[in-house]
Amino acid sequence: MKFIIGALMMALALVACQTKPTIVTSETGVVGAPERLMEGSPVILDVRPPFEFNLSHVPGAINVRWEDFSAQDPNSRGVLQDDLFAMARRLSLIGIDPDSKVVILGKGSLGAGEEGRIAWTLEVLGVKNVHTALYTVARSMNPKGDEPLVKNKPMWKPVVDESLFIDSKNFKAYATHKLSPLKMTGKKKSKKAMDLPVSSLFGMNFNEAKSKVVILDVRSSAEYGINNLSKYKNVKTPVVQIEWKEFFTESNAVSKDIAKKLESKGITQDKIIMVISNHGVRSGAVTFALREMGYRQSVNFAGGYEQWK
Repeated sequence: MKFIIGALMMALALVACQTKPTIVTSETGVVGAPERLMEGSPVILDVRPPFEFNLSHVPGAINVRWEDFSAQDPNSRGVLQDDLFAMARRLSLIGIDPDSKVVILGKGSLGAGEEGRIAWTLEVLGVKNVHTALYTVARSMNPKGDEPLVKNKPMWKPVVDESLFIDSKNFKAYATHKLSPLKMTGKKKSKKAMDLPVSSLFGMNFNEAKSKVVILDVRSSAEYGINNLSKYKNVKTPVVQIEWKEFFTESNAVSKDIAKKLESKGITQDKIIMVISNHGVRSGAVTFALREMGYRQSVNFAGGYEQWK
């Protein structure tokens, strides 16, 4: 009897060793130095699709989409909404004002530049302390896992940085080197802030500016090969292709290494860089990156090829 009981106990012990309980660990995915990125309790925006956001997200993050701030015209989806005050009011309701620190999380190279597009949008509206990162980068920054309440900010008036964008009429004028039939009146105010006629770019007259302009196409090589502005006979401005992903590191921060490649292609900081993609998302991300790198004469053609057509 003792022998049978002993055998049973040994068998149970063996089974217990083979069926240890599963240990579930939370995803951290920390890249770089996220502890500095999250200093100062920033507002965290997550630009991934709602389904992915709802499956898993950084505690306290707010889900936004680049389309939330863009026009509804199917022929120019990348152009920002005319009512910039409405966008500023919406941002105030999620705790963002011009002095806020904002960290924008996305999928990096697996996405389509959405986080950079939102960063560009915020900078257009006057929010300057903006950073991009992978959505996994901040998962360990809130070990308690609690969801902080969103604190509204007072309504604020956007101080629009018109130097960050160029409208369709002016893009075509500088691309083709033809001022006519545009009437460059030099007006600085308009109800439609994204459709302003301007007399010059970065303080230069038309003839001076057009000699410094280069078009940077940030789509993939395959897209560029199918169709690009250099194939249009009326386009006189040089066209250079560098894919948008090269402007960001693996951790989705702005990459300084791309400067050498830009210089090798004749793009220096004294150039006026008109950035284009299909509908202003990837080009918005690259414009944000270029400005961070010191290329202060960079503009996003938010309408993109979609509006060019």
